[in-house]
Amino acid sequence: MTIIDNSFSGAFTEGVSVSKTNVLINVIPTITDVAVGEVPANISDPDHSLNYTCGTSTSDFAVRYGAQTNISYVAVSGHTAASYSQATIQLYNGATLIDSVVLQRNNNVMFTFPSQSFSNLIVKFLTIPNNYQMTVTYIAAGEHITLAYGTQAGYKRNWLNRHTVQRTTTNLQVAPISTIQRSKALQGSLKLPNELASFAEDGWQTFMDFSYNQPFFLKEVSSQPESTYICYDPKFSETTHSSTTTLNVLMLSFTLFNGL
Repeated sequence: MTIIDNSFSGAFTEGVSVSKTNVLINVIPTITDVAVGEVPANISDPDHSLNYTCGTSTSDFAVRYGAQTNISYVAVSGHTAASYSQATIQLYNGATLIDSVVLQRNNNVMFTFPSQSFSNLIVKFLTIPNNYQMTVTYIAAGEHITLAYGTQAGYKRNWLNRHTVQRTTTNLQVAPISTIQRSKALQGSLKLPNELASFAEDGWQTFMDFSYNQPFFLKEVSSQPESTYICYDPKFSETTHSSTTTLNVLMLSFTLFNGL
């Protein structure tokens, strides 16, 4: 579903993609490059304290989910594929390559495409060196919505930001002496000021239900899978438009993790 909105307060020109279902919850994948003692089911669990670290084989590390239907996105969160060097993440439908992305950093990734059925949904990680023992935390797949709109300066590009805050001790000349860093969650928001009331009462409600049960993925730029973050703790607000009751103003704020 594509919602056309030319006055959205974001900075994207191609539309933002937002996941609204996930069919991989409780599905146990088959792993290529198995490691001893690791639990494949962890990859399907949104709990980011769980993960899977592959072995050291020179074969590609691949996560296979078998046949899946009604799939228009596949997303990956919390991987370490590019920690050592440049990495590539590929998405396959059986033997057919659907999409891929080359990463310089460990950005979360979301692939979006026309809805299709998969004979075997495969996410493959190509690392340098090819025996690098990488970790992946979470993979999700299902349906997504695309929100298309215009641009406005000043929007936070949260996929480019860092989860780091720094505090530095200085001497009497205010020169730096020592520095302490800690992680801090990022905050994001969406404002959709001209959405059809019918969408607010139907498709948006489905998305709301999903967001309260599972974290959702958001991709800022349709042509850049790495412009992705996983969102949680959503807060919604819906009001009628000031000019007509056929339109609603939809607002959403959330906490996010972009993988960096």
